[in-house]
Amino acid sequence: MKEFSGKVAVITGAASGIGRGLADRCV
Repeated sequence: MKEFSGKVAVITGAASGIGRGLADRCV
């Protein structure tokens, strides 16, 4: 699941700054 989550995070981040926001909330 790590690879899948990593890819999703990268794609989301590339699409918009949402990936960064999610990472900030999770951490």
